[in-house]
Amino acid sequence: MSKTKEKLIIIDGNALIHRSFHALPPTMSTKQGEMVNAVYGFTTVLLKAIREFKPDYIALTLDKKGPTFRHKKYKEYKAKRVKAPDDLYKQIPRIKEVAKALNIPIYEMVGFEADDLIGTVAAKVDNNIEKIIVTGDLDTLQLVDEHTKVYTMSRGLSDSITYDQKAVEARFSLVPEQMIDFKALRGDLSDNIPGVPGIGEKTAIELLKEFKTLDKIYENINSKKIKDRIRTLLQKHKKEVKMSKDLVTIRRNVQINFKLADVKFGDFNTDKVVKLFSELEFKSLLPRLQTLIKEKAGQLNQGQETGMVDKFARNKKMFKYYLIDDDRKFKAFLAKIKKQPSFAFDTETSSLNPLTADLLGVSFSWKAGEAYYIAMQNAKILSAQAGKMQNDRKNLFNYKDNDKELSPWLAKLRSVFEDKRIKKYGHNIKFDIRVMQNQGINTAGISFDTMIASYLLNPGARQHSLDALTFTELGYEKISKEDLLGKGRGKIKFNEVELDKLYLYSCEDADFTFRLVKKLDKQLKEQKLDVLFKKIEMPLVLVLAQMENSGVKINSKFLANMSKKMLNKLKQVERGIYKQAGERFNINSTQQLRGVLYEKLEIPIDNISKIKTGLSTAAEELVKLKGLHPIIPLIQEYRELTKLVTTYIDALPELVCKKTGRLHTSFNQTITATGRLSSTEPNLQNIPVRTELGREIRKAFVTEKGYKLVSLDYSQIELRLAAHMSGDRKMIKAFYEKEDIHTATAAAIHRVNQETVNQAMRREAKAINFGILYGQGPHGLSQTADIPYWQAREFIEQYFIVYKDIKKFIDKTIKLARRRGYTETLFGRRRYLPEINSSVVQVRKAAERMAVNTPLQGTAADMIKVAMIEIANLSELRANDSESDVRMLLQVHDELLFEIKNSKIKEETKKIKRIMENVIKLKVPVIVDVNVGDNWGEMKELGIS
Repeated sequence: MSKTKEKLIIIDGNALIHRSFHALPPTMSTKQGEMVNAVYGFTTVLLKAIREFKPDYIALTLDKKGPTFRHKKYKEYKAKRVKAPDDLYKQIPRIKEVAKALNIPIYEMVGFEADDLIGTVAAKVDNNIEKIIVTGDLDTLQLVDEHTKVYTMSRGLSDSITYDQKAVEARFSLVPEQMIDFKALRGDLSDNIPGVPGIGEKTAIELLKEFKTLDKIYENINSKKIKDRIRTLLQKHKKEVKMSKDLVTIRRNVQINFKLADVKFGDFNTDKVVKLFSELEFKSLLPRLQTLIKEKAGQLNQGQETGMVDKFARNKKMFKYYLIDDDRKFKAFLAKIKKQPSFAFDTETSSLNPLTADLLGVSFSWKAGEAYYIAMQNAKILSAQAGKMQNDRKNLFNYKDNDKELSPWLAKLRSVFEDKRIKKYGHNIKFDIRVMQNQGINTAGISFDTMIASYLLNPGARQHSLDALTFTELGYEKISKEDLLGKGRGKIKFNEVELDKLYLYSCEDADFTFRLVKKLDKQLKEQKLDVLFKKIEMPLVLVLAQMENSGVKINSKFLANMSKKMLNKLKQVERGIYKQAGERFNINSTQQLRGVLYEKLEIPIDNISKIKTGLSTAAEELVKLKGLHPIIPLIQEYRELTKLVTTYIDALPELVCKKTGRLHTSFNQTITATGRLSSTEPNLQNIPVRTELGREIRKAFVTEKGYKLVSLDYSQIELRLAAHMSGDRKMIKAFYEKEDIHTATAAAIHRVNQETVNQAMRREAKAINFGILYGQGPHGLSQTADIPYWQAREFIEQYFIVYKDIKKFIDKTIKLARRRGYTETLFGRRRYLPEINSSVVQVRKAAERMAVNTPLQGTAADMIKVAMIEIANLSELRANDSESDVRMLLQVHDELLFEIKNSKIKEETKKIKRIMENVIKLKVPVIVDVNVGDNWGEMKELGIS
C-alpha cells in the first residue's frame, strides 16, 4: 500500500487580505473599535483550507512595501490601481499575529511580490510533497502542475474551487503552461499590463489553442488562420506583448532562506491562539481550530461529536462543581448560601417558555471555580423520598398549578431568593426571574445582569451570549448547547440530558456569570456607564418581566375572519399581477419575478442593484420602479398582504398561551444600538400604524371584561429633543406656542404664511424634519417626500437657513463623535462609532448619520424606560395578579399601552401622564397624547390635563 503524500499549503497573503476586506462588511470590528473584517476573512479561509487538506506544512507569503523589479522594468506597472483604504493596511500586522500564533512562517522580500515567493517555495520543495497554493485570485494558475494545485475562492469567501491541471483546462481550454502567454496576450487591467489592445480572453484562447505558444504565434504570424485585424494588432504591439510576458511570469528563483522543516505545521501554543482569538473576538472560529488540532492528533473518531467528552471531563477535573441530589447535601448547601452576601444563579428548564416550562434545576455560584447544582427532577431522589418513581408533574419537586405549593427545597430557598439584601447576579436574568415566579417565588435583590452589562459596553455588537462573553472577556470556551444537546436529527431536549452532564453545564454557567460580574462592573465604572446600568437598565428588568407575564388579550375569532378576507384579497391581487404579466408565475420566486419584470416586460433597469443571482427584486429596488409599470404597485401590495397575514393575522392566534389565554411577547434590552427596546416572539412593534390593514390588525388586541386599553404616546419627542439639544430658538418657539411643527417648517421653507400651507407641503416638511434627524441627503429625501432631487436639495439648504442651530448641532455632534469615538444620549448612554474615522466614504457617512440620530432616538428610549420604572413603582402596579387596577402591557417605540380598570381610567392615566411628561426637563414642553378604547385599533382621545 502506497504512502499518502505529505502536503504543503502556500498562502497568498495579500490576495486573501484584499478578497476578505471587500467580501466582508467594514463594520466588522471588535468592541474596542478595531476593524477586523480582513483578519477574520483571512483566518476563516486559512482554517477552511487546513480542515480540507490537512497539511503537514504551511507557509505564508506577503508583499513587501515598495517597488518591485516589475516597476523598474515598466514604470506604469499597477499605476492605475487605486490605493486600498488605510483600514485594510492597518489589519496586516494583525494577520501576521495570527500566522505567528499558529507558528506559520512568513516570507516577504523587497523587490518581489508574494506570487514570486510562492513560485520559489513551490520550486524548492520536491515533488514527493503535494503543494496547494491558497489564494484569492487566479494569477498563480501558471504554477499548476502534476504536484501543485491552486485553491481559491469562487464566490465571496463561502465557496471555493481547487484547480489542478484538468480544472485549468476545463476552465480556459488551455494547459497551465499556456497561462503565461494567455495573460501576456490579453493583458491585465488591474495590474495595468498592456498585452495586445483589442485581443481579449476569447481571441487569446483561440490563438493559443491553435499555435500552443506566444513564440509559435509570431513564427506563424502570416498564417491564414490568423485574421487580418488580429495579425495587425500582434505586429503593432509585439514589443508590448513580450514585455507583458516578462511582467506576468512568476519568478521561481528568489533568494529566500526557505527550509521545509521550518514550515512544519502543528507545533504551536494553543493558549496563545485562544488568547489572540479572544482579543479579536473570533469566538466562532475557535471550535474549528480545536477540531483541526484533535483530528490531526487522531483524537477524534469519525462521527464523534466534537469537544463534547473533552469539555465535560475538563470541567470535572478543573473546577469544584457539586451536584446536590439528596437532603443531606441540600442541608449543607443551604447553610452555606444563607451566609452569602451575593451569588449568581442560573435555571435549567424543559423549554424556553418560562410560563409553562418545568424547572429541572438551579445552579448557584459565589466563588470563582466553584458552583452547586440543585437537581429538582431527579428520579432517584424522588424514588428515595417518595418510595416510588413519579414521572408526572405532581411530584415532590413541582408545585401544583392551582395553589403554587412549593417543593420542600424551593420552600427553604424562598427566603434567600426574596431577601433583597442578598445581591443576585445572572445572565439574561429576566428569564430566570420569570421561571422562579412560575414556581411561586418573587426574586428580590436583582443586582447584575452580565448580558445587559456587555450590551451597554458594546451596543453595536450582537454577540452578548454567555458563551461569547466568557470567551471574549476571559478567553475560555464553555460547553455549548450543541455540545450538550447535539445537533441535527440526534438533537435532544434539556429534560433528556443525562444529569451528570446537565449539572456540569449549569454550574459552568453560574460560575462564569459570577466571574464576569467583577470584570464587567469595573468596565462600566471606567466607561461611566454604571449609573445608567444601575438606575435604568437593571430596574427595568423587573418591569419587563412583569409586562411579559401580563401579556395581552387577543380576539382570535376576529383574526380568523380577517384571514378569510385577506385570502380573497390576495387572490384578487394575484389575478391583477398575472393579467399585467400576461402569464401565471410564482410571485414569491425572485428568479421568476426577475424574468417577468426585467426580461418579458422590459421595465427599465437604471439604478437597479445587482446581486449574485442577477438583478434585485428587493422592496427598496421596486420603489425605484414606481410609476414605470402598473404591475409594480400590485407586487408591493401582494408582498405587504402576504407579510401581514403570515406574521400576524394567521400567526398570533397560534402564539396565545393556553395556560393564560393571552399573548406574551418578549422585550429585549440588548438588541438595538440606540437603546430602544425590541419585541420578539412575536414582534408587536412592527404592526403598521399608518396603514388601514395595520390598524385593522390592532383591533384584535382587546381587554378583559371591565377594562379598557389606554395608550400614552410621546408627541414628536425626537423633534422636541432636537430643539432642546440644538437650542434652536425658532424651533423652540414653535413648540412653546403649540404650533404644528411640520406646518411651521413648510411655511418657513416655502416662505409663505402658515395659513397657505397645504397637505402636500406639510407632508414634504414632515419628511424633511425627520429626514434631517436621520441624516438624509437630497437623494433620500427626494424618495421619501416624492419630490425631484433638485427640489429636495433646495429644501435642505433652506431648512438649514431657517433652523441654523440644527445645522450647528449636527456638525458639532459629528465633530465630537469623531474626536471621542462615540456619541452619547442625555442619560449617558453611549454608542461607539469607530468607523466614523474610516477611510471608506460610505462607512464614514453611515457612522455620521448614526452619530446625529443616536442622541435623539437614544434619549427618547431612555426617557420611556425611566418612565416605565417610575410608573411600575406605583402601588397599583406592584401586584402580580389578575385583579390589579392597572397593567402595563406593551412598549412600542414612544408609546406605552396599558390595561386599566374602567373605574380607574382617569385617575390612573393622570398619574402616568404626569410621570411621562416629567421624566426630564427640556427647553420645550414634553407632551404625551392619551387615547382610550376597547381595542388597540379603535381608540379615541382622552381629554385629561
